[in-house]
Amino acid sequence: MPLFPRDSAAHRRRLLLLQTLGVAAGAPGCSPYDLLDHATKALGRGHGTALTGWHRAQFLSAAIIARDAVGLPVDESLVAALAAEQAPDGSYHAMPLVTAMACLALTRVAPGRPATHRCTTRLLADQHADGTWRFTTFDVWDTGLMVRCLRGHSAFDTIARPAALDFLADAQSPQGGWGSVSSAIAGRGLDCDADTTGNTLLALAGTEQGRRVRPAVAVYARENQDRRGLWTTWRSARDTVAQDTVAHMVGGVRAHAPDEVDVARAARWLHQQHRGASRWTADWYVFPGYPAAEISPVVGWSTAAARTEAGALAATQNRDGGWPAFPGASGSSPAATALAATVLVRSRTSTPQVLVRAARFLVDTQLDDGTWDEPDPFMSGPRPFLTDVLAQAHALTCRGLMDLLPHTTAARTSRSAP
Repeated sequence: MPLFPRDSAAHRRRLLLLQTLGVAAGAPGCSPYDLLDHATKALGRGHGTALTGWHRAQFLSAAIIARDAVGLPVDESLVAALAAEQAPDGSYHAMPLVTAMACLALTRVAPGRPATHRCTTRLLADQHADGTWRFTTFDVWDTGLMVRCLRGHSAFDTIARPAALDFLADAQSPQGGWGSVSSAIAGRGLDCDADTTGNTLLALAGTEQGRRVRPAVAVYARENQDRRGLWTTWRSARDTVAQDTVAHMVGGVRAHAPDEVDVARAARWLHQQHRGASRWTADWYVFPGYPAAEISPVVGWSTAAARTEAGALAATQNRDGGWPAFPGASGSSPAATALAATVLVRSRTSTPQVLVRAARFLVDTQLDDGTWDEPDPFMSGPRPFLTDVLAQAHALTCRGLMDLLPHTTAARTSRSAP
């Protein structure tokens, strides 16, 4: 087993999966007793009812594998609880990795069960021709982000946006919110989360589809708001509050049910977070400009906090006109550049030269098919992975380019004037 930093929450969460796999394989250094103790404490008396479904499935799988490894009887209630997490298509919360952990557990203690067969069949069906598996496709999140970033472009609004809005409205759960993955991708999709819900509400703002989903939105927002007026991303006792999630919920509620849900405390909290740390943070993307691009519309582009963020970004532009995906990255990132441009343009804190250089970088790095290559992985969390989803990078890059075009056109016009 590798050694991980003890102060890293991301590594601690990943360690559970590695320990489970190690115990299942009988690897040296993987104690089934430690794993059983960890999983039992996390599940508590209610088999993890306070956890998200995928965390519950992971801990149930770990507990079953650990008990089997030390020769303890496996309580039928544990097996039943794990089987209950399975979707009709055999997957576990549309996640191949969680499905694989459950498959390891069920194969050991319930090899002949229908749940075990469905689980194995699902994993084999999801395997690609090169022998690998892919991370989940976030169809709801991707669609909402694409609508938010490209609306206003005449071709997009005419050709793509109407069907996208219908899809988002139809993907609303009975609880009133949205999960990042719909049932069209796998199983029942994912449970509602506040970040996808806020993102979707922002995408549906001012539309007929938005008016259609509105009645249940206020109920979801109130029921999932904590005593401070904030939202955690997931319905889990283990989750913490993320600033970008709160901003999406505040903006989304304001667009649909401003008189039915109190968001004033959440907006003040965002102000306070910046005053305390002199910066905003985000839990999903590593791009330096993402927190400011998503939170500034909620607190106001003209506020001192938004302008401070813009000033910090302006000072870190690379020589090629772009911005890195994260400090110390090997080169400039198109999406990071576009996000920085969005912040600089909308906060009105930049010079024409900075914006022209950013626009030139985005134009020069665009591929023949209209997309961009990202030099580094750019997503982190809510679990500890580093990966990228090109549709999301494309949407963010297009938004920044659309923000830049009027300003770069004006700069060229002023230079060519007699």
